[in-house]
Amino acid sequence: MSDTKQQSTVEYRFARPEEFDALARLTALSFGEYPFFSFVFREAFDSYADYVNYMARLDRMHIRANARKHACLVGTRNARVVSVALLQDPTAKRLGVFDYILSGGLGLIPHAGLTRLLDFFSISEQAHQDCARECPDAWYVEMLAVDSGLKGQGLGSHMIEECLVPYVRAHGGTELSLITNTEANRRFYSRNGFTEFAGGQLERKGTQIGNWSYRMDLE
Repeated sequence: MSDTKQQSTVEYRFARPEEFDALARLTALSFGEYPFFSFVFREAFDSYADYVNYMARLDRMHIRANARKHACLVGTRNARVVSVALLQDPTAKRLGVFDYILSGGLGLIPHAGLTRLLDFFSISEQAHQDCARECPDAWYVEMLAVDSGLKGQGLGSHMIEECLVPYVRAHGGTELSLITNTEANRRFYSRNGFTEFAGGQLERKGTQIGNWSYRMDLE
């Protein structure tokens, strides 16, 4: 993929290191009280602002780790970042604990505790099991987020169609996969060409959330 790709009013390119803090803030605000994160971390913080600040730190870790070994792509409009996606290449080495440590993982421990952070990584592994088992050769969409002030403008759909799909095809990929944890996102991904192939529940301390796996055939 070239460093810049123009489609309509949105331009796609790789994220730059100096943007990682701003991208982390965008994703933290975009996901808000998203159940996959909130049922692990929300109880550790008295205020929503403190929770969002922690999630920005967590997201920055994910962004740095994925940008180093996989791909962090952004969509910009009028020089403003409006969307971001983390895309994992199935032929590249899978991210491990050491990658997250190098990307700032140790700095997360004092804010929410080691046990809670380890819970999150364990639950993440559970959440991705169906995709790993059923779609081992698929490119995995680790994250897709849109600026929270611009939702409803089709930016997420546009990034899938005009950035993620062409990028994967250009690199020889024939399939995309991902998970989601809300009914709204199930409808979104179904509208955008993904097919649900597995579903279940994730549980932590008696609280359960839905977990659904999706794939898109690019052949």
